[in-house]
Amino acid sequence: MAAPPSPWKRPNEVMQLHKLKRRKKALQERMKHPSQPTTTAEPKSQPVDLDFSRLLDGEKRKNPFSKTKLQDNKKPKLNIEDQLDESNDKTLYALLNLPSKHVEKPAQAVDTEKLSTFSNLLQKFTAEHSVEVIPEKKYKYLPIDWALKTKLRLMSPKPFAWTSKLKASEEASGITGFVRCLDTTTSPTLDTSPRALFHQTCLYWQHPHLPWLELYPRSSGRVAATSFMATNDGVKEALHREWTESFRSLFQLLRARHCPYFYVCANTFTCLFRAAGLCGLAEPAALIAPTTRGFRQTLRQEDVEYTMPLRPDSKKKLNTSEEDKPKNASFDSCYDTMDDKCTGDGHDKAEEDDEDPDLFLTEMGFETEVIKKINITQARITHSAESSVDSAAESLVLVRGADAQALFNFLLNCKSIVSPTGPFAGVPPTLLAPTAFHGGTLQSLKVRENTIHSDSNKYYSIELRGPILPTTVHTLFNVLKKSSSAQFSATFAHHQPTLAFSWAAGNIAEDESSKENDPNLVAKAFNKENLSDCGISEEMLQHFCSPDPSMIKPLDSVKYNTEDNTYTW
Repeated sequence: MAAPPSPWKRPNEVMQLHKLKRRKKALQERMKHPSQPTTTAEPKSQPVDLDFSRLLDGEKRKNPFSKTKLQDNKKPKLNIEDQLDESNDKTLYALLNLPSKHVEKPAQAVDTEKLSTFSNLLQKFTAEHSVEVIPEKKYKYLPIDWALKTKLRLMSPKPFAWTSKLKASEEASGITGFVRCLDTTTSPTLDTSPRALFHQTCLYWQHPHLPWLELYPRSSGRVAATSFMATNDGVKEALHREWTESFRSLFQLLRARHCPYFYVCANTFTCLFRAAGLCGLAEPAALIAPTTRGFRQTLRQEDVEYTMPLRPDSKKKLNTSEEDKPKNASFDSCYDTMDDKCTGDGHDKAEEDDEDPDLFLTEMGFETEVIKKINITQARITHSAESSVDSAAESLVLVRGADAQALFNFLLNCKSIVSPTGPFAGVPPTLLAPTAFHGGTLQSLKVRENTIHSDSNKYYSIELRGPILPTTVHTLFNVLKKSSSAQFSATFAHHQPTLAFSWAAGNIAEDESSKENDPNLVAKAFNKENLSDCGISEEMLQHFCSPDPSMIKPLDSVKYNTEDNTYTW
């Protein structure tokens, strides 16, 4: 069924009616005054000839409305526009305080570049939205990424030097070089083939090791039955006793600077312990991420002082003693303890404690129930604000110096870091280290080789799975540089919560480098020399001990260029 015609007219229909009316008026004027050409009609139109003798003779009458030239077709449109009602135009121009368009103006040159033509607009849009090609920056060094990785994939257009199974001598040399922290390239008795060196880079130390459980990464969201160890107290006690000895052994190695760093991977957080001297710090440090409000409050109760380097505000220290706090600082109650008051005007907290807020409200005439509701609401607001960064990168906690020892004691005796239910019930946190320690199990990354075809090109790929440590990446690239003749690239899959370690480490190194007249300069040099027996090569030690903040960056992908021996990431 067709829709009824619309009562509204379109602009082109209105203009057609307007043209017909004008032509009708012009025809009527010519019929009345055939000898006088009208000024309102088209100027070049001829008056109507009323002599009908040509029709009787059979001569065809010329159509007075026909337009045979292109110029004649264009002029009526212009004339119609010029013949609009002048009274309306004058009124409109008077209201807008504009000069009338009928006033003749001297001819001016038209700037064609400023006209809104399609080509001009296209050129302007292209100039504004043009994407500048930024040349890739090349570096002579590989940055340090403190984030733990779960997978690494190497790709190269040429086969790698170790795409075959290991021989007995190659496996033995790789294990011996890793366990004894030897430089196999200079050893006269060990196998120095690329396969032996590659196997040496894939090794790491772990505790505990339970073959039926994947202890890294620990996916807390996975639904699984509770482990049988949760109901066996003897097994749980034995696991915790061995873990305590291993944890104590690792921390003592770290304090003696015989271990550069190690990780503690619990169910809800990951802790990175770093020895003194790494990244320009003169004292041991520990980074924990992510954290929750309850965990931070427990640290405050255990007198473990900490800072939060990734917090957006300028206040880092949360629970330092009052004599250490600056007199002019304004404290944010959202991140302080529940007993702290937000002064904001530079007064000391001791002066504020002399005034009881409840007593002040009572003197103002508030009832006890109203005061109680106010306190509960304020506590709820403070709790919500302090919990806003929970489980995020901003919740990272930094513990330094003597407080690192206090943190070690807290984690050693904390029962809540062991889950009572789930697949990891009764299993203590996983310890990962690049050097040997008491109770540590020697483990190897899982290696898988394959080929990839992309755009009619063939690429060789090697995939490594497992806990990939920061020193593993650097050692692997050193082996690749010596054994590979073609450029290669590497892509990483991070353990997401540990990405905050690299971000915080960069901020910490930047704060340390900005200090003038650093009193710990001698201690930093002393710690750097004592790290010579920590198990990593001298060249890598110089790199990891550098205080330059630009040396620390999270890596997603890296490409090595063999032409100029540079890295691009």
